[in-house]
Amino acid sequence: MSTILIAHGVEHRIQQACQTAYKYFLAGRPLFVYCSDEKRLSGFSKALWAVEKTAFVPHPMYASESIPTWIMLCTHLSEKIEHPLATPSNPTWLMNLDIECPPYYQQFTRILEIVSNHEEDKKYARERMIHYKTEGNELVYHALNT
Repeated sequence: MSTILIAHGVEHRIQQACQTAYKYFLAGRPLFVYCSDEKRLSGFSKALWAVEKTAFVPHPMYASESIPTWIMLCTHLSEKIEHPLATPSNPTWLMNLDIECPPYYQQFTRILEIVSNHEEDKKYARERMIHYKTEGNELVYHALNT
């Protein structure tokens, strides 16, 4: 079973995803950022370069021979994907930027979902939450608009 952390009420999903990923980078937490839409993932990548004016936040596309960095991007998830910097005491988190639930998400103990105030984004998020809940996962909501 996974715990799904849902941050909702934000104006811009990608900008909030960048802020969150940056915090994980600073904390030294292994993070996969998943999206099957290469255009959206590219937009996230470009926005992450601008998250902090003086910050350098490496975030390559994941490949088994990739140089390890805290944040790794992926358009595909396999049944057994491993973050090279993960340890039992510092497990990999998965941030989902896709409109659907990621494949093989059950291998992660924590999945991050960010939901904007846009109606279409909320509609897709509701569908994902129903799926996660039906699969027996714990859903934890965090309102970020307060």
